Amino acid sequence: MHVWSKLSSAKWRDAWEERFLGLGQTNAVIQELPGGKSIRVDVYCNREKEALAIAEQFGGRVRKVKNVNWAAMAPPSRKPIIIRDQLLVTGEADPKKIEQIASMHPARQILSIPAELAFGTGDHATTTTCLRLIADIAKSHRKKNYAWSLLDAGTGTGLLAIAASRLGAGTVEGFDFDPTAVGVARRNLKRNKARSINIYEADLFEWNSGKTQWDVITANLFADVLTPNMTKLYDALLPGGNLILSGILLEHKDQVLDAAQATGLPEPTTLQKGKWTTLHYCKANSMTDGAQASQL
Repeated sequence: MHVWSKLSSAKWRDAWEERFLGLGQTNAVIQELPGGKSIRVDVYCNREKEALAIAEQFGGRVRKVKNVNWAAMAPPSRKPIIIRDQLLVTGEADPKKIEQIASMHPARQILSIPAELAFGTGDHATTTTCLRLIADIAKSHRKKNYAWSLLDAGTGTGLLAIAASRLGAGTVEGFDFDPTAVGVARRNLKRNKARSINIYEADLFEWNSGKTQWDVITANLFADVLTPNMTKLYDALLPGGNLILSGILLEHKDQVLDAAQATGLPEPTTLQKGKWTTLHYCKANSMTDGAQASQL
């Protein structure tokens, strides 16, 4: 067992919670230090490689530890998350209990995403906003009988990719720089019988789509990851496609907007939840030059 640790200003607490603790994860601890101006973030990893990968992206240090009381760190049971009239996300993993939930909600797709060592169980505002947008896009495509594809950059637990597949996306891919997240996402594919999704390990800074483009791209990532990779995301999006950028703190919104504008993307629909911003773009095409994302 290894732990990654970093000291940070208390003003960044929300950001660290968003990445490591805010979604029912049980391998992270955020502690306020005396004086209230600083915090320490600890993330416990089964393998040293996982801790070193976090250190490579965020700095900090890695050390070996002997034992961790995971049960004491576990969060209380989570309430199901309802998304429009289409999805229900539950932390329940027991197949019999999932069947009971499904019988109570026959019109919804039931997604089982238990809390594990990866980001994205659906509880956080940025994740639920992405799910609502995906649900609305899927509904629009169903009405047009349009076959669509989705790429989830920074997939975490694979929730957004699984949701898209359940809602009708034909081709779905997702990647994450964290090998633990990739393992969790693959387990969730099996748990939700979504084996056709391609989940793999990749860092957005090094990832290259080649000539492949997608109808929908979701990227629930920090602004400092989104901003330098905006052109890459733009190029991977089909004309007329939807780009959903989330995980953006309010104070970082302008830098993401500027980077997106520089690629030629039109004005987005902006969705604000507390300190968190989601930007929904629709890439122009020859038929709808200058089109904007519809209000959802």
